[in-house]
Amino acid sequence: MQGPFTKEQLDLLYGNAEDLVFFMRKLGKGYVYEYVNALCTSTFKQELAGRTVDDSMPASVAEEIKKQYMIAESMTGTYRYRDYNLFSKNNVANETEITTFMHEGELFLLAVSKNVSKQKTIEEDYLFYQSLVQNSVDPMIMISSDFMVIDMNPAYENIFTVIKQQWIGKSFMELPSNSEKFLDKVHSELGEEKFEKGSSSFITSAKMKDGPDGKFSVSFSPVKIGEDIRAYQIVYRELTDEVQLKEELKKTENILDSYKDALNYAAMVAIWEPSGMIIFANDNFEGTTGYEKEELLGMQIAAIGRAVIPDAFYDNIRDIIFKGDIWRGEMKSLKKNGDFFWVDTTVIPLKNETGKIYQVLAIMFDITDRKKLEEKLHFMAYHDSLTRLPNRRLMMEEFELLESDADQDDRLIALLYIDGDDFKSVNDNFGHNIGDEFIACFGQALTQSIRSGDMAARIGGDEFVIAAAGINSEKAGMQIKNLINRIHQKLAEGWDIDGHHFAPTASIGIAFYPKDADNFEDLVKMADSALYESKKSGRNQVRFYEKNSERTH
Repeated sequence: MQGPFTKEQLDLLYGNAEDLVFFMRKLGKGYVYEYVNALCTSTFKQELAGRTVDDSMPASVAEEIKKQYMIAESMTGTYRYRDYNLFSKNNVANETEITTFMHEGELFLLAVSKNVSKQKTIEEDYLFYQSLVQNSVDPMIMISSDFMVIDMNPAYENIFTVIKQQWIGKSFMELPSNSEKFLDKVHSELGEEKFEKGSSSFITSAKMKDGPDGKFSVSFSPVKIGEDIRAYQIVYRELTDEVQLKEELKKTENILDSYKDALNYAAMVAIWEPSGMIIFANDNFEGTTGYEKEELLGMQIAAIGRAVIPDAFYDNIRDIIFKGDIWRGEMKSLKKNGDFFWVDTTVIPLKNETGKIYQVLAIMFDITDRKKLEEKLHFMAYHDSLTRLPNRRLMMEEFELLESDADQDDRLIALLYIDGDDFKSVNDNFGHNIGDEFIACFGQALTQSIRSGDMAARIGGDEFVIAAAGINSEKAGMQIKNLINRIHQKLAEGWDIDGHHFAPTASIGIAFYPKDADNFEDLVKMADSALYESKKSGRNQVRFYEKNSERTH
């Protein structure tokens, strides 16, 4: 297969994944499957690797998939799309995340498709619940646990002659429709221990906009987050006789009990004041961060993750929120024990009736596992799998930064092209397992020989390069001599593998930026030319690039 990863690497990450995983290469206006995991093969009943999207899917499906892939190509970072509509008859709902890679001038895409049928059901339930409330002919009102009005439906406004915007954030107890007898009943019902376990209903009279007081069945249902009651949903149903009363009370209780879970589905939830002081955190938030609820309440939200979130990133979120806008993104935070965790976060400013922000609400989903996979993929794309050293691609990218620093400080960069002497004999005499470990030890020896600002990379079987930055042109000879001495000393010390001691030698060619070449590719060629002259002189030799000695073969 083609691309920055091997099949073995992708199998290690995704072979047993419970999601559908596709790794594709862009080919003209289409896409070729370079790799699919086992779940794809069993799901589609065919071998997709090596085939194109057009060859593997019905035309209408293929066109839709390619349209989404083209959108992903134009995006920065991860692109996510859903292949379903809410309230559709399709029982299977998938959400796909696409990440794009460039490798040796070709475009590759990694698509991970998750089954989100459960999430679809939750969203449908929530939207149905909202529709139920807004379109109900029965008055409905939601109040906080301290009896402040949060919301009311049009039926409540109409029947009790109140205007919602005038009452949001004000006391429910002061509503003109509430009689003194009704308020006494509310206090009595909400104070009973049995109410903590579910809904409660009773009969009351309420002041209506026209005519005498009406008789209603009133049902209170608690909205909980964990064990804490955060709000009450109240439904009024006008009654005409006592039989209807009993039936309607039971129906209302059942409806509220069926939909209240949709208000608190699985997510991390936190609320803090504009000052940043946390005033609420649900059980999921507590469990993920490792802080006890007693510790979280009163804690500054900035204390969680501030150690790994740059100040500019954190301040940007604050600026967006306090302009009254919603912020959505991914962020890295710290648990109490110092471990990292990643969350997909939506931060919402809560405003009072005057438009002033009085609280901030955050809803977070843990995406730590996905981010860890992304980090592994990134490491594999830019590092040699055997030695764990940077590969040629990463060396090229990092060299641009070294060039910028060298130009600014008027310094040189020495590029050492290193080729192990007769490494083939290790494989021939001891086998490939020891040969692989031998190469890994050789790379480690080079890493231990260089300074903290230098960089070592493996670019071939037994070929390595070292970029030594910050070289003073007047002292270059002494600086390079010290580096070569450290390399020779570390190789001479050698290492043991399965009872065998190895102390190899290596041939080295050296070229300087910008004296010998002004870009990475040409500098590698110059250093390779010097290496050629080194190897012609025998083993364990070092040669500097000289223009009149360039290789001609």
